[in-house]
Amino acid sequence: MKPGLVGRVLYTLFALGAAHLLLLAGVEAQRGWALRAELGIVSGQVEALRAEVHALKDELAHAEDPAYLEARARALGYVHPDEVLHAPPR
Repeated sequence: MKPGLVGRVLYTLFALGAAHLLLLAGVEAQRGWALRAELGIVSGQVEALRAEVHALKDELAHAEDPAYLEARARALGYVHPDEVLHAPPR
């Protein structure tokens, strides 16, 4: 091989390697941005689920209270056996 040809081959290989390195860096940067965005979405979902768990725990704490149970039953339209339910006219 001629000395000039070896230099050109090495230069071409170096240029291709540098381009490949830049491509890989760009792909990894895009993956990092996508993961960061997904982390924000998942964090919001976690906070919503924590709030739901808190509300359910509050409701469970009231489950043994007779007044709370009666209020829930009346909200669902239940009445005591000795009561008469009057429906509004249509």
